[in-house]
Amino acid sequence: MPFVSLSLSQNRLRASDSVDRPPLIAIFLPSVHGGGAERAMIVFAGQLVQRGFRVDVVVARLEGALQSMIPRGVNLQDLNSRRMLEAIPKLVTYLRREQPTALFSTITHANIAAVCAAKLSRVRTRVVVRQSNAPLSEREQDLGRAICRRLIPILYRGASGIIAVSEGVKDELRRMEPRLSARMRTLPTPVLTDQVRRQGEEIPNHPWFSHKDLPIVVSAGRLEMYKGMLELVRAFARLCAHRPARLVIVGEGSQRSKLEAEARRLGISERVSLPGFQSNPFAYMNHADAFVLASHYEGLPNVLIQALAFGTPIVSTDCRSGPAEILEGGRWGTLVPVGSEEQLASAIEGALARSKDETARESAWRRFDADAATSGYLGIAGLPERMPAASPELLKTDAGQVRCD
Repeated sequence: MPFVSLSLSQNRLRASDSVDRPPLIAIFLPSVHGGGAERAMIVFAGQLVQRGFRVDVVVARLEGALQSMIPRGVNLQDLNSRRMLEAIPKLVTYLRREQPTALFSTITHANIAAVCAAKLSRVRTRVVVRQSNAPLSEREQDLGRAICRRLIPILYRGASGIIAVSEGVKDELRRMEPRLSARMRTLPTPVLTDQVRRQGEEIPNHPWFSHKDLPIVVSAGRLEMYKGMLELVRAFARLCAHRPARLVIVGEGSQRSKLEAEARRLGISERVSLPGFQSNPFAYMNHADAFVLASHYEGLPNVLIQALAFGTPIVSTDCRSGPAEILEGGRWGTLVPVGSEEQLASAIEGALARSKDETARESAWRRFDADAATSGYLGIAGLPERMPAASPELLKTDAGQVRCD
């Protein structure tokens, strides 16, 4: 089946156009679901446009709530593939036709597909893969993940550069294949922007925040087993036994029904809210009385960085990897062992007794500003930090164009 090209702005540019135009950078994603990795790369795309690059976001399948957040000036390419294996030949076609200067990808199976497609296309595109999770720490044992773990040491060697989002991720990749070290760099995720700051000032679209009569604990992430949301609900029930509060878990996933059933079983369903995916989770983070991450493992959890950027009191499991690096060993928040519901409840109670931390907020913005991270991403691809402004004539195209190739 042909893939579809959707032009989202007046910056629709192709490799066959004038050589005077800025370099084209492609970003390959499995979809535009509401995960931290996808959101981070969409932020990265917006940063690239601001620096004068042409940008394509290429998705294996166009589905997910983040589609509406694709920045103006970014061209969206839908490979219309049900499976990642099906997307590879279509990505080869895209690379041969567009010949982008660089191709960035994130999430392991998309990284593998990107490297394979680049090799098959025989174009000179520099492929940079971004490892967003610690591969050896994943507990899921499904066949797809097992195959990907075996392919990482082999295929990542074909990438021009490898971005590890944290030192913990870098260490695991090095253990899997020491020869990856030469092309690997630890770079912060492009997370914090002025838009994040502005959105955080809004009042959450939730009645508990409009008429706050109890402290509100917020968590955010996919509703999946490894995010530890069941343990969080149980820890929150312990807290409610002697400290009235409310819990809001922002996000969507396969564990929703289990979380709702557990809240009913524990008798706290009226104090637990699961509002689903929110296009503006930052308002929840900023107006929370405490933010909690209960994950079993991570790479570098964006939500923890974002909550820290508002100075919100933080509690996190000390999982591999990321939280200890973000919180600098507990300097900016409380770290508790993975799976300890009692310690998690106690730490949340302590966080509710604290006020916002302006020093922690400043630390987050200094370390995780999207502009600085974008410079690092461009550097690993061997690209300049910024392009001269292109002539308006070179950027002309029809807005809203839909192409089937």
